[in-house]
Amino acid sequence: MRILVADDEPIEREALRVLVQRNMPEAQVVGEAGTGAQAIALTEQLHPDVVFMDIEMPGLSGLQALREIRQRCPDTRCVVVSAYDYFHFAREALRLGVVDYLLKPVKRDEMLAVLRRLADDIAAHRGRRQQELQQQEQLQQLRPLAEAQLVQLMVAGAPEDQINSLLQVLGLKFQAGFCMVAGIAEQPGQEAREAEAAAAGDPRQAYLYLRSLAHSLCTCAVGAWEDSRTVLMVELNAPVDEYETRIWSSDLAQRLRDLVKGKTGIRFRVGIGRYFSGISEAPRSYKEALNAFRFEGLSHRVTHYGDLVGQEGNGWRPTPAVLRAVERGKEYIREHFREDVALEQVAREVCLTPYYFSKVFSRVTGETLMDYLTRVRVEEAKRLLADPNISIKEACYQVGYNDPNYFSRVFKKVTGQTPTEFRNRLA
Repeated sequence: MRILVADDEPIEREALRVLVQRNMPEAQVVGEAGTGAQAIALTEQLHPDVVFMDIEMPGLSGLQALREIRQRCPDTRCVVVSAYDYFHFAREALRLGVVDYLLKPVKRDEMLAVLRRLADDIAAHRGRRQQELQQQEQLQQLRPLAEAQLVQLMVAGAPEDQINSLLQVLGLKFQAGFCMVAGIAEQPGQEAREAEAAAAGDPRQAYLYLRSLAHSLCTCAVGAWEDSRTVLMVELNAPVDEYETRIWSSDLAQRLRDLVKGKTGIRFRVGIGRYFSGISEAPRSYKEALNAFRFEGLSHRVTHYGDLVGQEGNGWRPTPAVLRAVERGKEYIREHFREDVALEQVAREVCLTPYYFSKVFSRVTGETLMDYLTRVRVEEAKRLLADPNISIKEACYQVGYNDPNYFSRVFKKVTGQTPTEFRNRLA
């Protein structure tokens, strides 16, 4: 037990030190303070288990010092020693959470009784804390197994009472959530990919790193590593917006994938299911995530099942639903090209994630979305430049550019002519 003595009388401090040395071998006076300010500073520096504080001291009073100590070091136990048997002192001391209030002169047996009671209390507290730490360590060792079992039960649609018992142990709720399947996809050229993965690193180590990352970035349960993949159940706060969740989950999956690849060299593929509200819907989200994981589409990186609605079979093709999404995107650009249009805006308009819509748009149209936006702007600029009453600067602003010099460079890149050259040829 580490003790700090705060008293303006050196003889009082010495008396307590000698008493401890002679009768409490398990205790030690680690510091002495003659003022309230010194007591605060030494408590922060030495972290004693107990502070014996005289109320009447120069500068800050003992009660003022105790108030600061309780705020800065709340685990430190405080004992007041006072020559005054005043009710308002005792009341304020109790309000500050002191463990005892002793009146001077303190009898030897009384002080020893307080010291031994404090030593027993501190020892018991440390024992409980040690037990808690051991239990936490055991739980951390068992947590991967408990999480794997929870994921297995959720995927299989097991009775909710079995799932709820594990949720309680793991501190999870899953009022809402979604499923992700991450791993090495079985696709054409698998042997070459396996050789590449073996050269890059150990997939098992990549899985362990993925597990650690997932727990640092979201609230989740991570399943076992089986068949070169794992299942993650990610918890959400209800209520849930479907599109926002799709964006967030896709960004999370992309970040996990990129970080794992950067650290281990392993290129994981991730499939994501739509969110579920209630654990009874978890199997559906898992099946969707597995389908998205297996989908041989535009990318071998991250695929959200919500982006695949309307697709036929396991491979990507421009279905009517996809073609409609692209046409809606083009229409949105034609209506808003004068504004500061971003990929995210157009993707939201067609209810696809930005990454997937970008791939879809390029595959269907043969150009990127930004290239299409530029072409629409340049075509409108050509129409405006045909009118001699409209200046080049005005045309620039009307088609969505803020910098005439930049507009001129873009116009020449697309048409091979500067706006001035284009206008002169029309004359």
